[in-house]
Amino acid sequence: MSLSKKLNPAGFTEMSPKMAAIVGYIIDTKFTAPGITDLCITADGFVLAQVEGDIGLNQWIGSVEDLERNWDTLLKTAELSNEETIEARALYSMRVTDWRAAQS
Repeated sequence: MSLSKKLNPAGFTEMSPKMAAIVGYIIDTKFTAPGITDLCITADGFVLAQVEGDIGLNQWIGSVEDLERNWDTLLKTAELSNEETIEARALYSMRVTDWRAAQS
């Protein structure tokens, strides 16, 4: 089963539309309209997003701690295989720009 099926927001009644957009962006599947076209973690630990039709990272998502906790909870709740979990974590690392690393 693909990540887009296992992580589909339709299977998670408590998932917010914002989280659905984030998940869609990370796994390169559109679950919301508008969708997210870029997501980054700022040097001071906040998450910003760019949505379709906008220019720049103008949407404040929240803290990186909340994002990472929600992402980890989703991966556990979705009952992914080891391979799927590795794939999902790799996609997160590839798709979410983390500017905290530049501060090190």
